[in-house]
Amino acid sequence: MKNKLILFFLLTAFSANAQNEFNTWYFGFGAGLDFNGGAPVVLTNGAIATYEGSASISDANGVLQFYTDGVTVWNRNHTPMPNGNFNLLGGSSSTQSANILPVVGSPGQYYIVSTPNSGQNTGFHYSIVDMSLQGGLGDVTALNVFLMDSVVEGNTVVPHANGTDYWIVTHKFGTSDYYSFLVNASGIQAPVISTTGNFIGATDVYDAIGYIKPSPCGNKIAYANTGGNFFDLSDFNSSTGVLSNTITLPSSASTAIGCYGVEFSPDGSRLYGGVNGTGEIFQFDLTLGTPAAIIASQTLIGIGSGSNLGALQLGPDNKIYVGRYTFNYLGVINDPNTLGVACNFVDSGLALGAVNTCWGLPGHYGNIWCNLQPVAIFNAPNHICPGTCTSFNNLSVNATNYLWTFGGANPSTSTDEDPTNICYNSPGTYSVSLIASNAGGSDTLTLNNFITVYPYPAPQGISQSGDTLIANTGAVSYQWYQGGIQIPGATDYYYVATGSGDYNVVATDANGCEVEAAIFDVIAAIKDGDEGQPFSFFPNPVTENCTVSLSKSMLGSDIEVSVYNTLGKKVLSVNSEAKDNNREIKLDIQSFAKGLYWIELKAGIKIFRKGMMKK
Repeated sequence: MKNKLILFFLLTAFSANAQNEFNTWYFGFGAGLDFNGGAPVVLTNGAIATYEGSASISDANGVLQFYTDGVTVWNRNHTPMPNGNFNLLGGSSSTQSANILPVVGSPGQYYIVSTPNSGQNTGFHYSIVDMSLQGGLGDVTALNVFLMDSVVEGNTVVPHANGTDYWIVTHKFGTSDYYSFLVNASGIQAPVISTTGNFIGATDVYDAIGYIKPSPCGNKIAYANTGGNFFDLSDFNSSTGVLSNTITLPSSASTAIGCYGVEFSPDGSRLYGGVNGTGEIFQFDLTLGTPAAIIASQTLIGIGSGSNLGALQLGPDNKIYVGRYTFNYLGVINDPNTLGVACNFVDSGLALGAVNTCWGLPGHYGNIWCNLQPVAIFNAPNHICPGTCTSFNNLSVNATNYLWTFGGANPSTSTDEDPTNICYNSPGTYSVSLIASNAGGSDTLTLNNFITVYPYPAPQGISQSGDTLIANTGAVSYQWYQGGIQIPGATDYYYVATGSGDYNVVATDANGCEVEAAIFDVIAAIKDGDEGQPFSFFPNPVTENCTVSLSKSMLGSDIEVSVYNTLGKKVLSVNSEAKDNNREIKLDIQSFAKGLYWIELKAGIKIFRKGMMKK
């Protein structure tokens, strides 16, 4: 059997001949990097001049197609596209002024989503670039199509779990709402709205500033908020677009210009956050599971000189690059999968020559480098009674899609992450299978004979002897009811009815399975004081001593007289033999607390019970 533990954060080697769409970067003031050879090669021919956001896209072979600051679109020759010259409604001082993603079903066409600078409420828009125009250099066709207003400066793109479609995710200013726009072959759809995490203020422009990033496999989204000085980490369902289970990771830095950049390690096990005003970079250990443990794992892994820390961006070489305001070098986290300061942050990690970087770096959409193999793991209550519906706890790692098969159950399949109300009606043993998958592959876990459904409990019935109701023996425990209401302390296989009414009993067998007897209608016909009764007693209510008087029908019988409290606990027991000259039994109850008690007479297999009040 596979060793599941060592696969939790397994990352296969980066493949240089695939996922080359983000191999060329242009950013800052004419700066660029080319990752097509593996290690980045510095480019100084960029036409871009932006303080913050930028985006670049290449084809599948790594050939640059175009780049943008959210305002102008430059082709591969570094010339503005005719319809894209200062025409887009993004802002060059917007955190993520632009992101690029394919038009689904239209090869060679791309969406550019653009966000304005904070305080400029022109809204969130998209434009379309068609690379078949201008002799293959491309041009902008649809321009500034409105999506929403009051948007923060951050946005990101996450591939859909189906491997074909995408999600565009942003946050509405002045709310706690994330907006997820589905992008499919029909275009960009109305957003899915998730209310989770912190309220993002609507007055301070710094509250709109900060990066939004997906994890490599698209199952998490992190948001850095500069004005609030925190990082929000949320689960992301790439099938539904829903964000949930948000954890707020506070920054320990004290600054008015706070959290700005955020990025995941390539294996998804660490989250890095940068603080703009102090230059500090923190690491959080996401393998710890609980929110409290993740928060407590905050570790300072480095401080950039001169503060003014910018973006944190994962590169195709599995290193994280750090934007620096008007510096001619980038910071580099060389081993971001490694815990703590051993991740090896170098402030002046990559020299850029004669050009300068700034706060922003070009992003990419999540899980293009998701080489994490999913691992299917689950558990559930697996010894159950017939007719029981159970739930399954999905413990899979690195998965975004799930397909369950339940032998002998209704329903027999599910695509839910944690299926509930899976019902087993027939005794037997049944197998369960889970296929957990992500964009990089799938893993199947089949547990044969995992679910055991116990045999049906023995049928239950009720017979009557005098006032005594008798259930079938053989069960482990019993509970009697009158009129559907549980009778306290009535947990024997018999019960002495105190009056007319509907009685039933629930019996539990050795497997913990319950069976209920049909309701038994009792008509009380016995009255206290009749000589034909098994016994009577006086006085009632009683203060100190009570005399139990046996009827002639009890002569020659071995008698046990017991007193029970309302919890069913036996508090007194007297054994005697009924004789002509001795048909009375004295009970001393003066030490009893005030309240209701039951006097029980047992003669052989016959049992009789009457109520007594102690005052």
